[in-house]
Amino acid sequence: MRRSLLAFTATLGAVAVAGLAYAGWGLGQAFADSDGEPPQVVVATWMRDHQLGWAVARLEDVYYATVARARVGGSPSISADLGADLAGDPDAGPSATPAPTPIAGATPTSTPVAGATPTSTPIAGATPTSTPSQSQSPSPSPSRTHLDPPPPIISPVAEPEPMEGIWQPVGGKVDGLPAMYATRVRADDVHTSYYASVLWIDPTLATTMFVPGYEEPLGGPNPFDGALPEEYWPGLLANVNGGFRLNDSQGGYAYDGQVVRPLAKGIASAVVYRDGRLEIGRWGRDFAGLTDDMMAVRQNLALIVDKGVSRVSNPNDTYVWGGTTDKESMAWRSAIGQRADGSILYVGSPFLSAAGLADTMVRAGAQRAMVLDMNDWWTAGFIFRHRRNGELVCRKLDPSIIGDCERFLHRYKRDSFHFLARAAPD
Repeated sequence: MRRSLLAFTATLGAVAVAGLAYAGWGLGQAFADSDGEPPQVVVATWMRDHQLGWAVARLEDVYYATVARARVGGSPSISADLGADLAGDPDAGPSATPAPTPIAGATPTSTPVAGATPTSTPIAGATPTSTPSQSQSPSPSPSRTHLDPPPPIISPVAEPEPMEGIWQPVGGKVDGLPAMYATRVRADDVHTSYYASVLWIDPTLATTMFVPGYEEPLGGPNPFDGALPEEYWPGLLANVNGGFRLNDSQGGYAYDGQVVRPLAKGIASAVVYRDGRLEIGRWGRDFAGLTDDMMAVRQNLALIVDKGVSRVSNPNDTYVWGGTTDKESMAWRSAIGQRADGSILYVGSPFLSAAGLADTMVRAGAQRAMVLDMNDWWTAGFIFRHRRNGELVCRKLDPSIIGDCERFLHRYKRDSFHFLARAAPD
């Protein structure tokens, strides 16, 4: 009996040692394969890959409730005046170069859809809140139509900081016209030490290109090895993170006619067309099905904003607005939305609840919005200018974004959205 117990104990110990050795080897490989992610991100990703997502969820809840707990009250430590960190470069060139043919959104071997018109598409049933207009500032192309930036975002705080909620031109210009504006505004009136950083993009001046990562969306085509091809760099205006890992998205994915995972009815969808248009909507309602002119369809959870209303603010909402962390946690979060005039909004910042993220989108005029990736490292938005010698100058939309500012230009694991200068219509 004693020998049997010793044999069992020895066997159990050997299994435990082997398990620890395997885990150590696996973590070692994860670190070796990282794109520069912080150690906690590498470990959390490895745990999710090994059916330990439940443990990651609990650890993240503790982390956000204790270690990274959001401060109540106070004033922001960064300025809402973006001139210093987003707008200025004394050697910046006058305009970005329009994307090469084929237009961004198509692979280099694809053919753009015949007859596609490079203009914005208003959302059906929505009332436009801004209309095409001429620029009030001199430009090389004064007759080119474009959209005005939205009205200022009203801060939920009684006494806003200077420039809070005011749209300011950022990044490179297109034919002398600002293609993007940004602002910072508090997301709620409780956690007043933090801004939500918001980017607005004019689709009459910018196209959208979706670049799959070399690992995510899982199982999909990887035509660019997770990097933006250098031929598109001269027209680059901005790039932002993509969605959750496909297994956490509760939806499907299609790219260049290939359905990688079946597209799910009722799920929020970002559709990038071959002519560079981007539309946000609900699959099965706003999009009847996959069509030949769709270059990419990326799905992620449900719409967090629909018909101009936050879904999170609904008292009956029981949706889990995160792969592991739920809506109450004040975490790094991001979303992409669309206004009634077709213009695009992106929000990506720390210390945002799901409600704060949705409310910021609503105050910015979003008719529909889809959640993108969350947590530090995975939430990132970058703005670009070009020096006269062609060199890219990158700025972080939020100064506390972790990691390299040129992350999405190079080989990267996860998908990203890129916004590039659109050629003037004939």
